[in-house]
Amino acid sequence: MSSSNSSQSTDKGLSICLFGPHLFQCAGHPFRIRIRGATLDLLVYLVVHAGRAMRREYVAETVWGQLNEARQRSAFNSAVWRIRKTLKDLPGVSLESTSRTISLSLDDVSVDARSLTNLVRESADHMNAELADRLLAALDATDLPFLSGRVPDWALAEQERMMNVRLRAMTIMMHWYGDCRRYEDALEIGRDLLTKDPFRENAQIDMMWLYVMNGQRANAVRQYQTYTALLERELAIEPMAETRALYDHIRCELSTANGMDDERKPQGSSAARGKTEFDCMLKSIERSRRQVYQTLRHQLGST
Repeated sequence: MSSSNSSQSTDKGLSICLFGPHLFQCAGHPFRIRIRGATLDLLVYLVVHAGRAMRREYVAETVWGQLNEARQRSAFNSAVWRIRKTLKDLPGVSLESTSRTISLSLDDVSVDARSLTNLVRESADHMNAELADRLLAALDATDLPFLSGRVPDWALAEQERMMNVRLRAMTIMMHWYGDCRRYEDALEIGRDLLTKDPFRENAQIDMMWLYVMNGQRANAVRQYQTYTALLERELAIEPMAETRALYDHIRCELSTANGMDDERKPQGSSAARGKTEFDCMLKSIERSRRQVYQTLRHQLGST
């Protein structure tokens, strides 16, 4: 590593990005390191498990499982030497290795995956505008492949875990926008969420509620019908009973509204009564939706 690169990292601060192709960044710009292959895999593994002392043999087996024990130990020692040499001038990053354990310490170094996970936990307990802005920024910053290009078993497991964290973050943001009556924003996030996991039925329910609250009952019906067709085609199953009940309720209300001819539509004071009844119905729906959101948030907070 050149001395100019080390100076740059010290002067402008360092961040670690597990999402995207560049592991290290300085002031938002890629900061290149000269390690590749299994050595880079080891460094990424240590970053993912930063602050945790792990047995050297276990880590070597995880990264070099295809080699015999002697070659694992040799490859591991060589990789540790390269990593230590690479990290020695980076502020806030230190590799601690004993005869039994190895760990990576990160002091005042931002890690995108860790930041997103902490925000999800914080937002699941209580949400406000400031947290919403931070969570949305974290989602934007992590809208890239996690551990890009790495396919070991441990990496695949971490990719699955972080995908679930992002989906939980998107669910929290969808609920926040819904609570703020920003239904179009909530629907936009919901559509994005369902492109990533179309079988997440709670999100399908939320989308139906949001369409109703946004005055788009026909879209709510179509949402259910599209989801039902997907379940039948891919899994040969039906939606949950509560999802079907919600669909029946929305379809019934839509049919009632569309079936009223001009003579039956409220006129004068009758129209005012009709509007009052409709407003009461919407408030009842919104109370039910909020109860669903509160239940989901409680579930998120307990996981």
